[in-house]
Amino acid sequence: MVTPTPEPVPAAERPWPPPALRVRPFRWYWAAQWPTLLGTWMQVVALGYLVYQRTGSTTAVAAVAAADGIRSVIRSLAGGVLADRLPRRRILLVTQSLLGLSAGSLAILVATNHASFVAILVVAIVFGATDAADLPTRQALVADLVERHLVVNAVALGAAAMSATRIVGPSVAGLLIGLAGPAVCFGFLAVAYLAPIVVLLTVIPDVAPLPRQAGATAWGELTTGLRVAAADPLVRGVVIVASVLAFCGVSYMPFLPVLAKTQLHVGPAALGVMYSVGGIGGLVGGLAIASLGRGAGRLQLMLVGGVVYAASLFTVAHGAVLWVTLPALVGISFAFVAVSTSMTTLLQTDTDPALRGRLLGIYATIFAGLQPLGTVAYGVMAHSVGLFNAIGVGALLVGATTVIVVVTPSFRARVSGLSLGRAGPAPAPDTLA
Repeated sequence: MVTPTPEPVPAAERPWPPPALRVRPFRWYWAAQWPTLLGTWMQVVALGYLVYQRTGSTTAVAAVAAADGIRSVIRSLAGGVLADRLPRRRILLVTQSLLGLSAGSLAILVATNHASFVAILVVAIVFGATDAADLPTRQALVADLVERHLVVNAVALGAAAMSATRIVGPSVAGLLIGLAGPAVCFGFLAVAYLAPIVVLLTVIPDVAPLPRQAGATAWGELTTGLRVAAADPLVRGVVIVASVLAFCGVSYMPFLPVLAKTQLHVGPAALGVMYSVGGIGGLVGGLAIASLGRGAGRLQLMLVGGVVYAASLFTVAHGAVLWVTLPALVGISFAFVAVSTSMTTLLQTDTDPALRGRLLGIYATIFAGLQPLGTVAYGVMAHSVGLFNAIGVGALLVGATTVIVVVTPSFRARVSGLSLGRAGPAPAPDTLA
């Protein structure tokens, strides 16, 4: 049942270090993610290099990426259901172990020269299927480790870690591939998974899932999550913004090489910088939001982030000089962290805790499924209206959709005044002032 949550007066707190890091289990959990995030970015580079080196085919590279991504689309919903039915710590012990073993298997296959295309494809499928259960569970666990008013801070810290490793990981992978080959990158990721496994075993508490209705089936629980996503104004608004952001916004990224060649007239070195600055913007955004502590209003983050994202992507789509494009790319990644942090936090703090895993699974499925479809749509529209004209229109749609959702009275009411179920103290009501 939905009930108003009284707002205690928060005590003044220092903005740094971020308050979520003062919670011991989360601090260890967050620190343990760094080596695996770094290794994941290294694996992305090494896997593409390995497949192309062995096959000489861009189609084969795409097939391996699809084998990972398609399974994630199919299984993220199931992973969300699993995160609500079983203790999340135990799920992560299994998934993190399987991910480490997958990376280790690929390292051994490559090092012994037994990594055929079929073997690589199988490992990619296993890795993607496991990650589909791992991702919504990891996201849902955050709200188990910190109080409700610290979730936005904790999510922002996670985004900062992802962005920081995005800056460093590809460069380290390129260096290691040149010195010792791609097997070292896969081996690093395999060993890196020992860090979160040790933390899960020694620090993270085993929080039991909330009780389920008698006779409830996994399919029934999944359909319940989908019904809530359609009926709850808050979840429906998040789903709408996430869908438009994934389909019209994030899907521009594969076309950066086209932008570099046809509009900016720059070479590979500048293209590499264009990819890297995104990590800088995300890192700055994550640290900035984390430093706000309790003061990071979720409506403000979503509104400002959506508008900045739209303006920055429109600038990139119509940019003709590199010195304008690079700051705009920083703006895109900064704004994406703001929007995604606000949406993830809303799903973790302002919805029924018994549905948290399923709703985060839906959220993950949206990005895994609609982003590649948006890229295909832009490619098709390139022949009629022009690629970057289409992306410019997509940018405007992202901004307009975000503003419309945020100012919708039912959405604002759900964010500002109501909370659900088992949660810590509520934050101060969000306003647009």
